[in-house]
Amino acid sequence: MAEQLRLSQLCSIINNALVAAFREKSYWVLAEIKERNDKANKIFFELVEKASNGTEIIARINGSVWRKEALAAFRNFEDITGKRPDRGMQVLIKVEISYHQIYGLTLQLSDIDSQHMLGQLELQRRNTIQLLATKPGIKLIDGVFQTPNKILKLNPVIQHIAFITSASAAGYQDFLHTLQKNMFGYTFNCTPYFSILQGEKAAEQMKDQLLKIFEDTKSGKHFDAVVIIRGGGAQSDLLPFDEFNLAHTVARFPIPVITGVGHLRNESIVDMVANVFTIGPTHAANFIIAQNRSFEEQVMGLRELITLRANNLLTKQQRKIDHIGAILTNGTIQLLHTYKNQLNRFFEKIASNTKNNFTSETQKLNEKQKNLSLFTDRIFDRNRHQLAIFTERVKNLHPNNVLKRGYAMLIKKEQLIVSTTQIKIGDAITIKLKDGAIETTVAAVQHEENK
Repeated sequence: MAEQLRLSQLCSIINNALVAAFREKSYWVLAEIKERNDKANKIFFELVEKASNGTEIIARINGSVWRKEALAAFRNFEDITGKRPDRGMQVLIKVEISYHQIYGLTLQLSDIDSQHMLGQLELQRRNTIQLLATKPGIKLIDGVFQTPNKILKLNPVIQHIAFITSASAAGYQDFLHTLQKNMFGYTFNCTPYFSILQGEKAAEQMKDQLLKIFEDTKSGKHFDAVVIIRGGGAQSDLLPFDEFNLAHTVARFPIPVITGVGHLRNESIVDMVANVFTIGPTHAANFIIAQNRSFEEQVMGLRELITLRANNLLTKQQRKIDHIGAILTNGTIQLLHTYKNQLNRFFEKIASNTKNNFTSETQKLNEKQKNLSLFTDRIFDRNRHQLAIFTERVKNLHPNNVLKRGYAMLIKKEQLIVSTTQIKIGDAITIKLKDGAIETTVAAVQHEENK
């Protein structure tokens, strides 16, 4: 029967073999951090290697580092790359092999290569640029992006501004101070949309704020431009501005985006796709002021040009008016002189004609007056004869003259009787004749039909 060993003895043999093989040896290992677990004194990692398909794990081992040792190595890594070693990150780490009879085989981390990470980040940046160039409406020509946001035309006057920044960023106050204290007295309506600007969640928060700005415009707010500003910092602080989703949102944003993320040497991808790229908050504010000043200078230039041309035109027209005035004055004097002579001749002719006409008309009037007198006498004679005839007829119609011709009048109670219907049998009536009257009583009444 083979020799029997206790588990601890086997673990001791394994440990001795590993110590003999790997004592004072360290290795640079390329691995992906699958899990990270921070404890009080140690940081634990689960390290894996995946197959080329990116999903199948072909190697796995645990690793750890004392927190004190991690501070120096990780801080340098974070300062350079802007990231902390975390899940999903492929890292190049320096490790030593360690074995413990309880915890088993582990790797002790002693260093992490930041340059390798920078290479990974640069590769990721290039991939992001290439991916953006495949999206609708976005083109990359000779390393320069053409995006829907870039082709938007800035308003001649930028007054209503939405800006994305951190509430604690120094660039926030620099931006507002530069705008508010501009030497031209321009006023601005600035609306802040606060977001973190560094770290894993920065790109997502900035994208969300852009979408919130867009939603606010649909509810009635108006912005001439959106400004993304950040104070100075390390190169690694630009990493959120290289993130695909944020860059894609900026590239297609319907309001011109101005960036001022505070870095002199390198453009972020967001800078590349935005409408205007400036190197910091103060420069972004100065760009806006310069934009407004340019418009004002154009207006002032047009005003001066209009004034100059108007003065030239007025001078030219005044000369024409003066020339025409001189011509009109001379012509008017000559014309008035001509008309005066014509009027004098006309008045002389009128005076002569009036005198002749007056004599002729006077003669005609005298003749008409004589004729009128004769005509009037004839009319009076004829009317006197007719009046005599009418007078005679009226006399004949007088009741006394009628009675003289043999007629009589019947009177009842001082009323003249002209019809048999006015009397009845027994009535007392008076019969008036030319030389007297007869009183009588009606004995009978005989009516005759009207014919």
